[in-house]
Amino acid sequence: MSSFVYLSVIGLSVVFSLYYIKLKKNDCVQGHGIILGILLLVLIFESIGKYTASMKINNSLLYNTCWVYLESFLLIFYFYRFETSKTAKNKILLFSSFLLVWGIVNSLFFQPIASVFQFYSFLPNSILILILCIRFLSNMLNLRVFKDWNLIALPHFWISTAILFFYVEAVLVFGLFQFSPQFVTDNVSIVFGFNRLMAGMMYLIFGLSFFLPTFFSKNFNEGNSMAIL
Repeated sequence: MSSFVYLSVIGLSVVFSLYYIKLKKNDCVQGHGIILGILLLVLIFESIGKYTASMKINNSLLYNTCWVYLESFLLIFYFYRFETSKTAKNKILLFSSFLLVWGIVNSLFFQPIASVFQFYSFLPNSILILILCIRFLSNMLNLRVFKDWNLIALPHFWISTAILFFYVEAVLVFGLFQFSPQFVTDNVSIVFGFNRLMAGMMYLIFGLSFFLPTFFSKNFNEGNSMAIL
């Protein structure tokens, strides 16, 4: 996926998300604000990243700060908001604090935040996100949360599924780049093209998923009306 198409997809996702606010006004689905914040953050830093890359400027500081840390902690906060167990919430806060401290230590002593991609911070952040994602999906499937929702029409089911697939792929891609850089360098357009495709799909789902309740409700009601007729 080219940079232009990638940014266009993110921009379109932001437009969809903003339109949803206008459409629903005070009746927005819980969690939408966090997802919109993530989309706006991504649009800003990916736009800056495209410019810095075109100018041959090292943008490690940008991606470490905005993706490895800010976006990761926003996603952790997203899952934290839907956690029903007080004990689990306390553990999330504890692990998040540890990851923040580890990020500072990593920046000072191992992987300078302004010069290299911080895989040693990205990996534990991603593992926590994946654990929370799987837990959230399990809670939805076992009806511990959103009991009255049709799972297929639930925005958070699709959002968490998209996060799961993207972060599994991202850990594999950047892990490969960390431990086998020559292979990635030789196949850079394929490897990172696929990574960008997965990211674009995730962000597009972020933007579109909140329309699903309306879509399914409308079609379900129409189907019932036709059945009655």
